[in-house]
Amino acid sequence: MVRRVVFCGLVSGMVLFAAAPAWAHVTVTPTEAAAGSETTLTFQVPNEKEDASTTKVEVSFPQEHPIADALVEPVAGWKVDVATTKLETPITTDEGDSLTEGVSTITWTATDGTGIPAGGFQQFKVAAGLPDDAATLEFPTLQTYSDGDVVKWIDPVVEGGPEAEFPEPAVTLTAGSGDDHHDTSTTTATASGDTASGSVQTAQDDADTAKTIGIVAIVFAVIALFGVAFAMYRKRPAAN
Repeated sequence: MVRRVVFCGLVSGMVLFAAAPAWAHVTVTPTEAAAGSETTLTFQVPNEKEDASTTKVEVSFPQEHPIADALVEPVAGWKVDVATTKLETPITTDEGDSLTEGVSTITWTATDGTGIPAGGFQQFKVAAGLPDDAATLEFPTLQTYSDGDVVKWIDPVVEGGPEAEFPEPAVTLTAGSGDDHHDTSTTTATASGDTASGSVQTAQDDADTAKTIGIVAIVFAVIALFGVAFAMYRKRPAAN
């Protein structure tokens, strides 16, 4: 009986350990996209801390396979800065135009004094023209908190390897059709509020589901620990 209770406790603890990090990771969706396509990248940033808010998010764009096309959706309470860099090799568009600059970083900074509060998250959307000469695009991200702490989401993700502690958001590029290719340009624009609202609601539902799973795991782990304590108490030898 004691072994069975201990086993249940270990299983519950493993479930809790596996579920918790998924809430905390900075991610980008979709995780797969057609090479050379116009794709809306959604960077989802959860707040990990109980006593501080997230006040700045800086996403670095790939330089070996540059992105010259960036349409940024405005977010209420945040200002955005799109930094570009001169390209060593110009990008040639479908029309034959030559572009000499690409996106270097996109930085969102909270302006309302709140940012992302404890227990919350925020989505930042970028419509980008993806390159057609890469297999994977990495987006190292820096998350700054109101207490000055900076979390660096820059650990490479190795397929089949151990889980990275602070994995960098990444998109795997797949072969696309000719219709997927885009005209290349760099600008900033406003996206539809209805579309953004629907996407945020979907992400909120996913987050709520993950939290529910985590809470259930915690309950089972606590029950298992009480079971172990009770079983050990019952097994104590009687006092003389």
